[in-house]
Amino acid sequence: MNLADLGEFNLINRLQSRLKYRSKQVIQGIGDDCAVYATATGTYQIISTDALVENVHFNLKTHPPEKLGLKALAVNVSDIAATGGIPRIAVITLGLPKNFSVTFLDRFYSGLNKASEQYKVAWVGGDTVSSPKHFFINVTILGEVKKNRFFTRKGARAGDKIFVTGTLGDSALGLKILQSRTKINWRGPAASRKKLVQRHLAPTARIKESNWLVKSRLKVTAMIDISDGLAQDLNQVLTTNGVAATLQKSRLPASRHFTVFCRDNNLNPLNYLLYGGEDYELLFTLKAEDVYNLRESIDKSGSPVTQIGEIRKGRGITLIDDRGQSKTLSEPLGFNHFKGRR
Repeated sequence: MNLADLGEFNLINRLQSRLKYRSKQVIQGIGDDCAVYATATGTYQIISTDALVENVHFNLKTHPPEKLGLKALAVNVSDIAATGGIPRIAVITLGLPKNFSVTFLDRFYSGLNKASEQYKVAWVGGDTVSSPKHFFINVTILGEVKKNRFFTRKGARAGDKIFVTGTLGDSALGLKILQSRTKINWRGPAASRKKLVQRHLAPTARIKESNWLVKSRLKVTAMIDISDGLAQDLNQVLTTNGVAATLQKSRLPASRHFTVFCRDNNLNPLNYLLYGGEDYELLFTLKAEDVYNLRESIDKSGSPVTQIGEIRKGRGITLIDDRGQSKTLSEPLGFNHFKGRR
């Protein structure tokens, strides 16, 4: 069965019935012109939106619908995490070709519902429209952040230390595997390939780690989530604050599966560690005097947290290699929707 058989309003009823998570804060949800929800005292409201477009962000031949549903929400929750906020409600707009599979949408909403339960986000509305050719998804998410404790890209100063959560480069390698799996016989353990692919298909938003930073009272001076690659997203922080950065190559965190795959297939890991996108890890800067306090309680954050460099005066990003030699990175490379990847 496709959408032409089902019709718009039957589709809406079918899909909304698959969203099970409910929030006590929602006064009026799906079914009216506007949703209404109650906000907590002492907080600001925050809002973010992200679009996923077929053949730009995903390929229907390689992206299972359940994973796509998970990812559609996770990338938005990641933006909320970058502020130190809590996600609350979301709305979704779907652009659908008339011959699109209803079964695919059922499975997509299964993943969407799983993600809403994982991140405690209630779906309160949206829109469905016809699309002439490609499937697209747009999610808008609202959340709350404490008025006296929220993070932005502004605030990094010379002397601050640079940290990232988790590991880098996994998602970009996973995408490379997906895009070339019929063309290249990759060497090495199948388990490594599977793990890397899953990091791309179903990223985890670091909301737990963000909330831990909020509660820790550490002096976080700037924070951003890594969606377009470490170099490009770090550059966003640097240009916002008029500062520069030095990174230690040996400290860039890589997973065991990433390291094994690069070794077995003669790939340069640095290209993926610096320029690979869609890791959705948190990149943050911290006052030097708080580094010890971070290390004292680092096991409480949920995922590894690694110091990778330092903010300094000047411009640009300098990389220190294993021999202590420095190299200034050219214009940070990463994903740019209108330039592509260079």
